[in-house]
Amino acid sequence: MGRTLPTIIRTLQIEKEDWALFRRALRREDQEAFDALWRSARRHAAPASMASRAVPLESVFMAMLVGLARRLAELEVDLQE
Repeated sequence: MGRTLPTIIRTLQIEKEDWALFRRALRREDQEAFDALWRSARRHAAPASMASRAVPLESVFMAMLVGLARRLAELEVDLQE
């Protein structure tokens, strides 16, 4: 990535901008959840960059899912304590 292809960070920015109208239509609490998903995708940008997908949004969604799965696992541990 770099000269010929946009970096994963730039791809994330572009995709997030493309979803701006969708975000604006959400309720405030849903906007916060939406923003949390994008933060999760940003935290997992390095692994997403390794998944050279034809549709970059697939890597973004997978990064979001990994973040959600991690948070779910943390909450399950908290419930068991």
